[in-house]
Amino acid sequence: MSTPVNGRAAVITLTYLGFALQLVQVGLLPLLPSIGKALHTSAAGTSWILTSGLLSGAVFLAVLTRLADLIGKKPVILLAMGLVLAGCVIDSFATSLPLVLVGRVLIGAQLPMLALPEAIASDTLPPKRAHTAISAIHVGTGLGIAAGLLIGAVVGIHPQNWHLFFVIGAGVSLLGLIATTVFVRDSPERASGGLDVPGAVLLTLALVALLLGLSQGPSWGWGSGQVLGLLIGGIALGALWWWRERTARTPLIDVSYLLRPEVALPYAMTFLIAFGIYGSLSAVTRLAQTPLASGFGYGWGSLTAGWFALPQAVGSVLGIFVLRGARPRGLVLTSAIGFVSITIGFVGFALGHAVPVLELVSLGFDSMGLAVALAATQLLVLRAVPAAESGIALGLSVVMYAVGNSVGSAVAGVLFASLTTPAGTPALSSYLAGFAACGLCAIVALLLCVPLARRRRATPVATSDLEGITT
Repeated sequence: MSTPVNGRAAVITLTYLGFALQLVQVGLLPLLPSIGKALHTSAAGTSWILTSGLLSGAVFLAVLTRLADLIGKKPVILLAMGLVLAGCVIDSFATSLPLVLVGRVLIGAQLPMLALPEAIASDTLPPKRAHTAISAIHVGTGLGIAAGLLIGAVVGIHPQNWHLFFVIGAGVSLLGLIATTVFVRDSPERASGGLDVPGAVLLTLALVALLLGLSQGPSWGWGSGQVLGLLIGGIALGALWWWRERTARTPLIDVSYLLRPEVALPYAMTFLIAFGIYGSLSAVTRLAQTPLASGFGYGWGSLTAGWFALPQAVGSVLGIFVLRGARPRGLVLTSAIGFVSITIGFVGFALGHAVPVLELVSLGFDSMGLAVALAATQLLVLRAVPAAESGIALGLSVVMYAVGNSVGSAVAGVLFASLTTPAGTPALSSYLAGFAACGLCAIVALLLCVPLARRRRATPVATSDLEGITT
């Protein structure tokens, strides 16, 4: 490994980036109905406020993570933060849907930031400190989700002031941009070759097609030609991307790594736990806000639902203690602990759905498990690829995260639409089925730890890069 160049201030800054960007992303969710109403747009138009950022994020992800390996991770982080800041500024003043969408497209640059802070920490810190830093970044991500929920709920008290959320987003983005400029030193690692433009285009088109099909399936119809065409086309484009990467002289990533169980299994785990993110936060909040007349909801308003920010924050903070305690026993066991915690959370959601306190406690278990599992799986990937390709390797981990999250949201949408009350609203059975599906995914991820542990015992890593880290 190269000589470490970053200190405590850089670690704090990288952790803050995880916090700030999740705040900007999650805090928007409770405000979408208010924004749509203020802009006099339809439900379909309002959904594009979220979808536009998701699709642009796929484009940024395919290009920026590889570019970071080629020219340096710090300049790409600054570029991404600058785009997010510009998007927040535009939406702070936007008075029409097209202008809001322009801002959201720029804010989509936050998606690669789920990979780049971890990659720069891995490249510029000794192994033990890198482990701690990456753990802290994921705790910051969880705290950002909690802060986003709380700020969205508070701003939602006066829906006409929805611009205030983007003003706050611009402020936290500017602070991250300044802190990164001052405190973070760039990774010395550089990949050879150049940017595989055809490969980047194919990956971008595949992701856009898949994510658009999954996000619009509930409104366009899962059996419609548009949705089926997007999903089938996305899979076909993904296959073409794979072929391109196998034959390109300078591919985005050496896809032979993706065939190794040490990389493929953590990617699969990331997909599975991302599947349950919608069920663990959005669905639980929606359940709480269901009217009492339904017979199973709590009738909470948006501000009261802000209480869910508390267990989200507490669980994330507890996650770093779990990561530190489990580190001597290895990353696979650490991942397993995270999956068990997530499973407990979903069991609690299902069995305790009638008791608000139990739902809050269950969210704490789920939040802690997510912080632990996402950090551990990313560390597993980093230990299996060269440092010069850490950016794109973690970028593909974020791809698994984004696609898993979209698939989970789509499944929840199907359940909510098909299992309804006589009034046409989602029935209790739709929530319980969703919790069961998410919990099952966590159990499958837990079972994947078995072959991964066997594989890692059979092929112990002997490089000096891993000195001080139990694998």
